[in-house]
Amino acid sequence: MDHPSPSVILPLLHCPLCSPSRLLTDPTTLRCGHTVCSSHMTSGSCPIPTCSSTPANFTPAIPPSSRVAFFPAATENHTSSPEPAERKIDVRVRKLVELVTRAAEYEGEQPDHLVETYSDSGDDSDDEPVAFPSSSSSASRPVTPVTGPPSSADLSSPASSRPRKRRRLHTSNSHLPDFHPSGPGDISLAEFDKNLTTELTCEICFMLFYQPVTTPCQHTFCSKCLQRSLDHSMLCPLCRVELPGFTYFHEHSHNKVVLALLLKAYPESYDTRGHAIATEERDARLDTPIFVCQLSFPGMPTLLHFFEPRYRLMLRRCLEAPTPTFGMIMPPRAAPVTGLGVDAGADFGTMLEIRSVQMLPDGRSMVETWGTHRFRILERGSLDGYMIGRVEQIDDYEDLFDDWESEIEENADSSSSASSSSASSGSGQASPSPHLFSRIMSNLSVPPSPTNPPPLSTAALLQTCHTFLEQLRAGTAPWVVQRLNHTYGPQPPDENPDAFSFWMGMVLPIDEHEKAKLLPIKSARLRLRMVVGWIEQLNSNWWFSSGCIVI
Repeated sequence: MDHPSPSVILPLLHCPLCSPSRLLTDPTTLRCGHTVCSSHMTSGSCPIPTCSSTPANFTPAIPPSSRVAFFPAATENHTSSPEPAERKIDVRVRKLVELVTRAAEYEGEQPDHLVETYSDSGDDSDDEPVAFPSSSSSASRPVTPVTGPPSSADLSSPASSRPRKRRRLHTSNSHLPDFHPSGPGDISLAEFDKNLTTELTCEICFMLFYQPVTTPCQHTFCSKCLQRSLDHSMLCPLCRVELPGFTYFHEHSHNKVVLALLLKAYPESYDTRGHAIATEERDARLDTPIFVCQLSFPGMPTLLHFFEPRYRLMLRRCLEAPTPTFGMIMPPRAAPVTGLGVDAGADFGTMLEIRSVQMLPDGRSMVETWGTHRFRILERGSLDGYMIGRVEQIDDYEDLFDDWESEIEENADSSSSASSSSASSGSGQASPSPHLFSRIMSNLSVPPSPTNPPPLSTAALLQTCHTFLEQLRAGTAPWVVQRLNHTYGPQPPDENPDAFSFWMGMVLPIDEHEKAKLLPIKSARLRLRMVVGWIEQLNSNWWFSSGCIVI
């Protein structure tokens, strides 16, 4: 890779206001991204008349095809730069000016710089040296002869056969302590390249700057690195000075001088850095992000509050995805379940589509979502502190809602089979596998009744649910009715039993982990039967029948 030339980079470090043009002196970087000499700062605004910088997109880069309604936080009144008495110097730019200036001076003196060596004389004293140019073209330039012809004694001396010794380099550039070339001119360029790369390295990720942003305390970081630092603390990562606030950087441009140096000196490395970041973000979205928070069902709205740093990062990555969605599951149980532990029921959840995001001034956000479908976690992991997983979608199979009489026959057949199997248990015959509904109902906390009543029709199940809703509206406070009408969304019609079964299960005043048992069931009719079973259990409790209801 070619080393950057100091003479090419040096014009990028000139002040845009000095006349005649000269290098930056005590540079100050403004909020608009321009860097000027401190002497030009007489107010808080940018002194460049043609300043029309478009603020960098510090917020998530939401694709144009996304349907998310994003509302940034209200911008607070911040000045573009501190007051003159409190103005600080951009140390990074000042070091770059000093480094490139020294390198350019050395580069200009390099063709005429002479390297001193010993002559062919065998005397170890300080003889007259032979001077060679130190540039790579020294082979084509004549060698300065030694003063005076050599004597015959010198030619016949045994010491004349010794190899030539090279004296340590003597340089007259005492003001260039950072450069100590010991060979051709490209060695000094390699040292300059190394020092320049060090100055263009982020102090957070220790990699080449990408989209550099300078804080009011005049420290420069990568844009995404600073975002992640602000998720945890509003202090500068270097000097620990309190920064103005998260919204200050929503309209904050990149450091134009540092960005110009990056694009001029290391264009390929800068592009590679950008591709690596994009690949990392894309790989982070390959697996489904999972938010461990609360229970949610398909077809229902859910309002969430994101404040933890790990979930703030997850939200930004979801917003930059073509489909802004994430999964949500319930937290583990406080007490373990026998045979299943604390993760019982945590393998099923609901995929949520982001509808709108309201940012808050301190970086938190209120997110409005809508449940789209259910999923089951096949494999789970962790990425930057939040859960990710490989999931499969759960869909309902087609129900024959009017063929409920066949269930009576199936139950009768299974009952007769069970009785016959119990009668023949002594002969060692195996009993047939139980019906699907029987296996599901066995998971309920209510033990099955000795005499199983015949199953109700779908219309009868829906009527039982409506009667329970009327009981809630008639015997509870007005705020309960308002919550029923607005918190869980509008009540689905009876023609959509899939959505109605989930909506009815959500409004029931029972334990959330009990409600989560509806997620793996792939039949709307079976879900309605489970809901009716919960309603009957509630009606049998004295606290519910007396009107003590908390939703």
